[in-house]
Amino acid sequence: MDWQAWFSLGLTLGVLAVLITTRLAPHVVLMAALTMLSVAGVLSPSEALSGFANSGLITVAAMFAVAAGLHASGGIDLLVNRLLGRPATTRSAMLRLLLPVLPLSAFLNNTPVVATMIPAINAWSRKIGIAPSRLLIPLSYGSILGGTITMIGTSTDLVVAGQYEAITGRADFSIFSITAGGLTVAAVG
Repeated sequence: MDWQAWFSLGLTLGVLAVLITTRLAPHVVLMAALTMLSVAGVLSPSEALSGFANSGLITVAAMFAVAAGLHASGGIDLLVNRLLGRPATTRSAMLRLLLPVLPLSAFLNNTPVVATMIPAINAWSRKIGIAPSRLLIPLSYGSILGGTITMIGTSTDLVVAGQYEAITGRADFSIFSITAGGLTVAAVG
């Protein structure tokens, strides 16, 4: 192995150790590693910045902006208070929770949906007398299932579609390419 391979291996192990043993923010640690790879000459500037031009990453960032707008405008609280109501049982609360989460996750990306809805679901759970822990895992799972409905539903789909396009030169995936399978998975889930 040449020095660049050894450097990359050592840096990878160092990053893992720092992420495991410290409270440093992951984005700070990973940006520092990217900077070290660039300064050492392991990555060229275009290689180091190429990930930031990935359409999947840009789409996820845009979805975070849309979800933050929904949260800041009070749209999420309105959705929770009006649509979810006052269920009598934990099971009915979970079902009511899934009804808006599935379509939101399909069209807004599941990660920002969960991040945006956590405070609203915490408040709603206190209001209806159900422990938040009983609703937050169903929120997460529901958003994952909803994310399987469209290509923009999960960042994984976006990354795979972007990599496929980069490798083949063809953009064969549309937003609804996976909808038939995703609806089936979401219904079974």
